[in-house]
Amino acid sequence: MTSQSTRFELQGFHHVAMVSSDMQNTVDFYEGLLGFPLVKTLDLGGQGQHFFFQVTENDGVAFFWFRNVNAAMPGVASADWNAGETTPSRAKGLVSKAAAGAMHHLSFGVPGDKLDEYRDRLREAGIEVTEVIDQEDEDGVCIRSIFFRDPDGIVLEFSSWTELAARGGTDWFRPATASEALARRKEGIPVTI
Repeated sequence: MTSQSTRFELQGFHHVAMVSSDMQNTVDFYEGLLGFPLVKTLDLGGQGQHFFFQVTENDGVAFFWFRNVNAAMPGVASADWNAGETTPSRAKGLVSKAAAGAMHHLSFGVPGDKLDEYRDRLREAGIEVTEVIDQEDEDGVCIRSIFFRDPDGIVLEFSSWTELAARGGTDWFRPATASEALARRKEGIPVTI
């Protein structure tokens, strides 16, 4: 894995940390249903646990479980499951609002030809899952995804870059430069070109 950072030698993300209301339900979902092995737990001085699941050899997801956890606030501290104002109802969670600084959703990369199979497998396990959603820009469909929730309502996504994205090569992922900032705004809102 090669870092794309020009300043640091990064190996992907190590983990993303979220909060669980029930540690056993979270373990059952992430290890039992999604198949991510639980690899480490840390005691928080008797006040809770910090526990880690391995997703790939270099990254994972982690959770905190606290004895006195704050109540969930979908639409404020996380994405709401209901569709956002600009999204068709089939795309639950995609553009629903969350507060600045909150995690909106967590996406896992999967092979594009497995999306239908994975959607069906989740549904067979009793999980509500969206249809496969094509996300497109002016060039066409670039990402295909399904969305679902974990036991605490965290919006999760399985997504795959499409052939269109792959054909774009490195230019497709070229970051904007500071000199392009004004050109990347329409009506005061930053957009990609």
